[in-house]
Amino acid sequence: MTTNPAGGQGTATSVPAPQPDRARRTVLLAEDWLLAGWVALVTPLLFRVQGGAGPFDGGAPLLGVIRLASVLGALICLAARRDPRETPPGTRTIVERGAVGPLCGGLLLVAVSGFSALGVTSGPGAACLVAAAVAMLGVRLFVAPLSIALRRALVTPFVLVAGGLFWTFIAAVSGEPGSATPAAVVSNPQTGLAAAAFLVAFSAVYYAMLVYAPRQVAEREGGAVTWVLRYALFVAGVVFGLAWPRLFGG
Repeated sequence: MTTNPAGGQGTATSVPAPQPDRARRTVLLAEDWLLAGWVALVTPLLFRVQGGAGPFDGGAPLLGVIRLASVLGALICLAARRDPRETPPGTRTIVERGAVGPLCGGLLLVAVSGFSALGVTSGPGAACLVAAAVAMLGVRLFVAPLSIALRRALVTPFVLVAGGLFWTFIAAVSGEPGSATPAAVVSNPQTGLAAAAFLVAFSAVYYAMLVYAPRQVAEREGGAVTWVLRYALFVAGVVFGLAWPRLFGG
């Protein structure tokens, strides 16, 4: 509250209290713990139930629908307008944050995986893409700006699905118990070393495509150190998810 010193009576002026930056206060958000638990526990169990199917195998219509629905949620979030009250001045765009390229790659990867699981041919697939574009246009023009909480809720299923796909990639090249890949293929130490190198070399790229970029669409937050720590938690979840089935007898 401020007072006008020039007048005989002070004029009370309401000054809004500065809002704390949640992104600066919290490094690991709920989505980070949920993703780590998903790749550490849920995905390995689903992988075994599905008979070790790869990320682009067919004959899994339910999975295909879930994957495509998660892509649609991310696209709606991308198309929706932001609530200006929740976007501080000077906030960097997803272009400035380097998220556009990885985002396109991640959306394409999950969409192709969904179409493959459904066994969809090019004709129906193109129709689905047109329908998604129409939905995005409608959301942009007719839907009120979405809050950050709602935007995060739209993107989270995509992040979980994408993280699970990454886990299946690693499982396929590491001879995960229950995988369609024969264990003899990775019994050679050189092959095992190559699988480990794959995890180290490409996990950061996949994380940028499948986790960082879509979450920047929902909320543009987090610095370099924050995202490195989140990435480390994700990798720890993937490693744990690969390790515990072996500890319990494969």
